[in-house]
Amino acid sequence: MSESTLRTPSMQSMWLVEPGRFERREIPRPAPGPDEVLIQIAFVGICPWDARVYAGKKSVPLPRVMGHEAAGRIVEVGSDVRHLKPGQRVAADFIVKCGACDPCRTGRANRCQHPRFPNGAYEEFAVLPQRNIMPLVAESTSYRAAAFMEPLACVVRGQKMLRLAPGEWELVVGAGPIGIMHMQVARRYGARVIVADLIDERLELARSLGADVVVNSGQAKLKDAVLAATGGAGVDAAVVAVGASPLVVEAADCLAAGGRLNIFAGIYPVDPLNIDPNLIHYKELVLTGSADSTPEDMRDALRYIESGEVLVEPLISHVLPLDCLDDGFQLVLNRVGMKIMAEVGGDAV
Repeated sequence: MSESTLRTPSMQSMWLVEPGRFERREIPRPAPGPDEVLIQIAFVGICPWDARVYAGKKSVPLPRVMGHEAAGRIVEVGSDVRHLKPGQRVAADFIVKCGACDPCRTGRANRCQHPRFPNGAYEEFAVLPQRNIMPLVAESTSYRAAAFMEPLACVVRGQKMLRLAPGEWELVVGAGPIGIMHMQVARRYGARVIVADLIDERLELARSLGADVVVNSGQAKLKDAVLAATGGAGVDAAVVAVGASPLVVEAADCLAAGGRLNIFAGIYPVDPLNIDPNLIHYKELVLTGSADSTPEDMRDALRYIESGEVLVEPLISHVLPLDCLDDGFQLVLNRVGMKIMAEVGGDAV
């Protein structure tokens, strides 16, 4: 038997070796364990969380393969895998929950106390437990769209926490990809939605995808625009999808009596809220947050994508080769375009 026959298959991967610098490495291709699945990555999105790590605003152990918004095709399955098979097109959840802690057992797997983070999706192949793999139902669902499952699942969880009723008004602060997905899920619940941002191009995209009212908050006072749209009542719910404490306070001031506010975006560096507690007390406001998602949220998100209830492909502004990750991250940090994606295997997977 020749040496080439015995050689372990290799793959290309992009490692974040220090803030602001990726390095391409050739490493052995992993093999799935009995309960695991090996997938070939097609496309992966760049998440703002990853961008904060890249910018040095959030600390994680490095070097590391980042990336967790991915879709691809199953290449190999472990011996104990029964409901998945090679060749299936799938979306993947790259955060492995323990399934045994109290949060996992009480419907809050998003707050798992013992999560595991295998190497991410900025590489050609990845191994994950079978429970983290979601098969695509429709052949018409593109890999690009399916890669939105993870961020949309986080949005779905955030919207569930607001308990919207048909006919209510919601304010979404921030018209980036996350904010526009919030708008679409709120519309699915029957809410009317006001979207605020500083960038007109983003606001026009929000309008084209269903926003009832858009506000350039750099040109008009947000509260005045909200009161005008809601007949002076204010909004029933609000989501702050931008990491800025002053925007949280501004959104809270736009709430009607009994209003609910979700601080969706993480705020780095930490900046404490300067809010009048009497505003919360007398108006009976509810301020909450949401982070990550549960397996149920993942399932719902993929269903919304495949049914067309939430349109995600219009949010993609750039698709770059995997080698150009540094360029993609700079685009995200500079708020250029909308959703930035890396093409790994692409549509040929």
